[in-house]
Amino acid sequence: MNKKLLSLIILFISNFAQSAEITWDLVFDNIYNLPSIIMDFQGEKMPLILDTGSKEALHLPIALINKIPNKTENSEKVRSIDLSGNIKEVRSFIVDRLELDSFIFNNIQVLEYKSWGLFISSDLTKSNPDNEEIDAESSVIGLGLFKDYVLTINYPENKITISDSINISDDLNKNWISIPFYLNRNGLVINMFDGLNNYEMILDTGATISIIKEESLSPFSSKFTEPEDNFRYISLEMTDVASDKIKAVIIDSLPDEFESDGIIGFNFFRKNIVKIDFRNKQMWIHPIVTE
Repeated sequence: MNKKLLSLIILFISNFAQSAEITWDLVFDNIYNLPSIIMDFQGEKMPLILDTGSKEALHLPIALINKIPNKTENSEKVRSIDLSGNIKEVRSFIVDRLELDSFIFNNIQVLEYKSWGLFISSDLTKSNPDNEEIDAESSVIGLGLFKDYVLTINYPENKITISDSINISDDLNKNWISIPFYLNRNGLVINMFDGLNNYEMILDTGATISIIKEESLSPFSSKFTEPEDNFRYISLEMTDVASDKIKAVIIDSLPDEFESDGIIGFNFFRKNIVKIDFRNKQMWIHPIVTE
C-alpha cells in the first residue's frame, strides 16, 4: 500500500472518530430565571425547560408524546412527590430513538408532564402566580437525556453543550476543578460546606434559589437575614475549592422523601460553569472570576 493511500485512510478514520457535539442556547424567563432551550421538536419550534432536578429524560404533554414514533408505554405509572408534598402519578414511555436538532438519543424515558415544585415568596401573603393553562403545556428536559454524554452547563454564556467525547478530561485546563458527585433518587448530589458541616445538596437548574433544610443545620451555624425580605439564609461554599459563597435560604421542612439536605440552584450556576461526564461519572466546575 503506497504512503499516499495510507495517509488518506488514516485521515478518514481520524475524521470519522471525532466526537459529536451540539450547543443549545439558553433563554431565561423574566420571573423565575428558569432556563429554556428553543428547539425543533417533532416538526415544531418550542421551548423545553432545562431541569437537572429531574432524573428522567423528558417530561412532555401527552399530545406531544403521541407524536413521537418508536415508543412503548410502560404498564405501570410513575409515582412521585414534589417539594410541596404533592403526590402525582403519570404515564411513562420508553422511546427507542429520538432526534433533537440532529443529535440522537437512544432508549430514553419520557414521562407525561404534570406540574411540580415549591413556590417561595418573600411576600408571605402572595400565592403561587403560575398560570395553570400555560403550565399544563410545559415541556422539560431532565438529567436522563444526557446519560450517555458529557453535559456542559454554561450560564455565564447562556448555553449548554452536549458531547459524546470519550476522554473529556484530557482537554481541560487547570481552571477546571474536579468535584465528586453521586446520583440518588432526588438527583445529582454534591457536597457544600458552611464552615462547620458538610451538606449533601442537589444540583438543580430548575431551582430559582438555593435552599437548605433547617433540621440539617448545626445549632452553631451562622444564620443571616436580608433586611428587605423575610428569609433567613446561610452561606455555603465548596470544600477545598476557591469559589464564591452561595446563599441558601433556610426552609422549615421538606417532605421525608427528599433525602438530601437542600438544593443548589441559579446563584451557583451563575458563578460556575459545570461539566458532567455521565458515562465516566466525573464532574468539574470552572469558577467564574468576577471583578
